[in-house]
Amino acid sequence: FQAALASLSVSIGIQLLFVYGQYITVGWMRVLREWFLVLIGFKPAVDAYRVATAKKQEIGTKSDAVTEMTYMKVVEMFAEAIPGVIIQLMAIATLGNDENGQQKEVALSAWISLAVSAFSTGFISASISYDYDTNPEFRQQTPYFYGYIPAQASRR
Repeated sequence: FQAALASLSVSIGIQLLFVYGQYITVGWMRVLREWFLVLIGFKPAVDAYRVATAKKQEIGTKSDAVTEMTYMKVVEMFAEAIPGVIIQLMAIATLGNDENGQQKEVALSAWISLAVSAFSTGFISASISYDYDTNPEFRQQTPYFYGYIPAQASRR
C-alpha cells in the first residue's frame, strides 16, 4: 500500500510541476484550474478533448495540446503504471507460506489485476505512438519516420 501511494504521489507531484511550468505565464488562475484537474484525475480526459478538437497552442504556454498530453501520459506510465506492475509482481513473489508451510496460492484476482496493469501500460505506450504517427504536422515534417499507420481512417 505504501509503495502504491508513493508512486501515485510522485506521479501527481510531477504532473503538478509540469502544469505549473506550462501555464504560469498565462496566470495563477489558469494554473490553479489545471491543478484541480490533475488532483481530481480528470486531466487525461481534458487533454484528450483538447487534442480531439485540434485546440491551438495558447499564447504564453510552453507547448501545444498534443505535446502536453504526451508528457502527461509519459508521467503516468513511468510514475504510476510501470511501478504498479512492479509492486504487484513483488506482492505475488513474496506471498509467503500458509500455516502448514505450503506456498500460498495466488488468487485469480491478483493475476487479473496484474494483467490489466500490464496491458494498460502497453496501451498508454501504443497510444503515444499512434498520436504522433497520425499527426499531420509530424507526417509532413518527417515523412520517413512517421507514417507506419495508414493516413486513411478507413484503412486503420
